[in-house]
Amino acid sequence: MKNIYMIGVGLIGGSFAIDIKKKYPTVVVHGISRKDETLNKALELNLIDKKATLDDLINADMVIVSIPVDATVKLLPTILDKIAETTLVVDAGSTKEAICKAVEHHPKRRNFLACHPIAGTEKSGPTAAISGLYVGKTNIICEVEETAFKLQEKALKLKI
Repeated sequence: MKNIYMIGVGLIGGSFAIDIKKKYPTVVVHGISRKDETLNKALELNLIDKKATLDDLINADMVIVSIPVDATVKLLPTILDKIAETTLVVDAGSTKEAICKAVEHHPKRRNFLACHPIAGTEKSGPTAAISGLYVGKTNIICEVEETAFKLQEKALKLKI
């Protein structure tokens, strides 16, 4: 994997980014946020290597979505519209029913893996990101049968 795109670079996405960058130093982590100041802080903290937009997702090997569930429900179909056939999209939302329903008939549903890492703190934003947040934690995967097996393998190879 060369390019991982983080949509949301706060506690959840930023913590993923820290550990991905530690374990896979050749991977380029791109950040996407609705607020430019959030991306600037993520760059300053070295959580991401580059700023990006949704239009850049065509270059992604993997997209990790770590924004609030209501925002994910609205944005996920657009994300799937913009990715390549070989891109895996993973979310880190706390509930799955509305998220999975939003893409159940999408032509690239097989590119989406619904996940819920059982990890976090009461803090938020890029400054809350910490290394090791997911170590020893459970990650619940939902509707795995809806995701292409080859793309599931991509997720399994990303061990942080």
